[in-house]
Amino acid sequence: MEERLMDDPRKIKVKRNAVGGVEDATDALAPDGEEVEIDVSEEIVLPEGELDEDLIGLAPSQLEKELARRKKEAEEAAAERDRLLAAGEALLKKQKYGEAEPLFSQALVYDADCARAKEAVWICRTRGFTDTEELYRREYAEEFAEADGAVKALVRKELGERLASEKAEYEREAAPLREKVRGAQKERRSAFIANRNYYRGRLLVFGMIFFALVIAMSICGAQIVHVRGNTPVYLVIAFGALALLDLIPVLIFSRKFVVAQRLVRDNEKLSSTEEGARLEELEGAIETLSLYLEDDEG
Repeated sequence: MEERLMDDPRKIKVKRNAVGGVEDATDALAPDGEEVEIDVSEEIVLPEGELDEDLIGLAPSQLEKELARRKKEAEEAAAERDRLLAAGEALLKKQKYGEAEPLFSQALVYDADCARAKEAVWICRTRGFTDTEELYRREYAEEFAEADGAVKALVRKELGERLASEKAEYEREAAPLREKVRGAQKERRSAFIANRNYYRGRLLVFGMIFFALVIAMSICGAQIVHVRGNTPVYLVIAFGALALLDLIPVLIFSRKFVVAQRLVRDNEKLSSTEEGARLEELEGAIETLSLYLEDDEG
């Protein structure tokens, strides 16, 4: 009989019968209900943290093979991590930050919990905590927001005051711009909307006239075969000529309406003016810096 006992969360005890075969529990019981004598017992101890559902149910030989495979993979990953770290540290000493960062990032592929690699990545991005330019990249700010406490503490210790100072400077510049840009935007909005409504109204009027003329021309055309004389023909020609004349203002007002609509839409974008573009830039910088400082501010 094979029996697996989970006495310890890090141990699996495997018991087999004398000939090494595996029997069902029912077969392992003697007719009188007594358990068949077991001659061989072996115990396999798993490293702490290794036990998972994939290991449950494996035969001893399979379990041993799987653990050996995992151990080999872990050793190879650790060796590659150490190699990358060493190469990165050598470049870091030479202040070759751009070349060193990819090595530390790759080390995290082999060991996502490597504290030194995590710290070194940010050392490289800030050129030894002397430059904050790269920190304005949105993807880096979002990555920092998800970083562990040790990385956040390190970056804030070295650059927290500088980042807070830069954010405060941007806030001072943005404050008067917000009022000025939003006010001008509001003033233009009403004028642009009125301009759009003007052309839309005239487009609707001339458009309805055009369709009415086309319908009238169609009705008269249908009467040509039923009415004697040339009156329906003259009416078709007259309505057709009027429809063509009416088509000219329809096309003109269509174009002007499209332009007016675009002005209304573009007015809602900060980047539509030079001052608005600067405000949009400042707002983006403030929002990005908040991702580095928000825990402290909260």
